[in-house]
Amino acid sequence: MSGKLMPCSPGEISSLFLFEKLSPEQLGRLCGEGRVEKFEPGPVYTEGDPATCFYVMLDGTVVLYRRVGADDVEVSRTSQRGVYAGAMQAYLGDRVPQVYNNSMRVTEPTRFFVLPAESFSAVMREWFPMAAHLLEGLFFGSKNTQRAIGQRERLLALGSLSAGLTHELNNPAAAAVRATATLRERVAKMRHKLAVIASGAYDPEALTRLIEIQERTAELVAKAPVLSPLEASDREDALADWLDDHDIEEGWRIAPTFVQAGLDVDWLEQVAAAVEPDILPGAVGWLNYTVETELLMDEIDDSTNRISHLVDAAKQYSQLDRAPYRVVDVHELLDSTLL
Repeated sequence: MSGKLMPCSPGEISSLFLFEKLSPEQLGRLCGEGRVEKFEPGPVYTEGDPATCFYVMLDGTVVLYRRVGADDVEVSRTSQRGVYAGAMQAYLGDRVPQVYNNSMRVTEPTRFFVLPAESFSAVMREWFPMAAHLLEGLFFGSKNTQRAIGQRERLLALGSLSAGLTHELNNPAAAAVRATATLRERVAKMRHKLAVIASGAYDPEALTRLIEIQERTAELVAKAPVLSPLEASDREDALADWLDDHDIEEGWRIAPTFVQAGLDVDWLEQVAAAVEPDILPGAVGWLNYTVETELLMDEIDDSTNRISHLVDAAKQYSQLDRAPYRVVDVHELLDSTLL
């Protein structure tokens, strides 16, 4: 964007802190090769465009932006006289890409002393040769140092994140492996129990009622309430007593599984009412495998969901530095960081 050309006064630019030590001849050369431009509110230059000019503000207000993703992020806003921007690395020549590293706009009518990049590079090398060499060394040294430190910091952060993530993933992964192995065993026993039941002299109506009970049992497992330790203990005792009274072996082992699934004595009474007494033990055993299978599948589901959540949180956390500025839920980000 071009501004309105205005007279350049050596006396005015000598009042800028960048030029206050220059001689009258040097100030005259700057005014001869440069110019004063007045810009109305709007853009002055855009990030990524060829850096053709060095800008020093005489009066007004400037705002600098950087491109982050698809957004322009404001990085500086000032009305301080003498601030500068633009082709600040022109003295490095072709050793670096000569493009604007940010975007600049003005929010009110603003005057700049504008020096072409070629002139800025020439006066730097002619008037301050030692300073130019020092700045070159500082520029490239700083770049290399930042690159090395950045790689080291990323590796350290990645190592810490990987170690923590590996530790956290190990628990749900191990739980899923154990549950899968146990599930395979329970399903095999359920098939065996079903074969035993099917080979008996059971009428189709009894089998149908048993299958209906199995379906309702699976639904109850999915809605199992969370009991306090005391409530769970009392319910286990009641279920174990009922199972013993009905000549069902190892009631003490089966009762905790039923309690975990949210089942109670009323449910057992419904099972007893649906089948004949002689097949009740087999029916309860089969339903016990059903309950164990549902619980194991819930455990696998919980474990794999936890793994997924951990991976998602790690992904979100590791990509924070590459994300654009956007409106977010801070609580969600804190939760993912803590996780």
